[in-house]
Amino acid sequence: MADAPTTTSGDPAPVDHTFTHTHKLAYDKGNPPNRQRYWRINMYFNKKPGISDEYFTNHWHHVHADLVTGMKSFNKLNLLRYNQFFQEAGAKKAAEAMGYGPVLTWDACTEFWVHSIEDFVAFTKSQEYIDATPDMHNFCNVEDGIRIMAGYDNLVFGEAVPGYGEDGVVKKDLE
Repeated sequence: MADAPTTTSGDPAPVDHTFTHTHKLAYDKGNPPNRQRYWRINMYFNKKPGISDEYFTNHWHHVHADLVTGMKSFNKLNLLRYNQFFQEAGAKKAAEAMGYGPVLTWDACTEFWVHSIEDFVAFTKSQEYIDATPDMHNFCNVEDGIRIMAGYDNLVFGEAVPGYGEDGVVKKDLE
C-alpha cells in the first residue's frame, strides 16, 4: 500500500473533499478557523464521596455560584461567562449507550470564558478566590484533584456571542 502524499511540513496532504459550506468551512478558499475572541477554561472534577447528587447540585449551583459571582475580582477582571456542567448518573448511562467509547470519569465541569489567560490567573490569585477555595471541600472530591483545559472555541455551527466572534454556519445556511 502506498503512503499518502505529504506536505513540506510532513503532514499528510489535505483530504480531497467537496465542501457543502464553502463560504464558511472550505480551507482551500482562504477560510481561517472561526476562532472566537475569548479563552475558555474548563475545570473537571468529581463530587465529594458520600453526598447525594441533590446536595451536590444544590450547593454548587447556588452557594458556590454565589461565592464566585459575588467576588469583586470576578467583575473587575471582566470574566465573560461562568457555566456549570453536571453529568448525572442517568446522563452517564445515556452517554455509555451511545457507544463511542468510555465515558469521562468526571462528574462535573466548571467553565469560564475570559478575555485573556492573564485575567483568569489574576482572578484565581485574588484574595477573594483564595478565601473561597475551602468551600470546595463541601461538594468537591479534593483528593481526586481538578483537571484543567484551556483553549479557544472554533465556532462551526451557530451564532456568535455578539462582539466576541463571527457566526458559524447558521440555520439559514442549511436550507
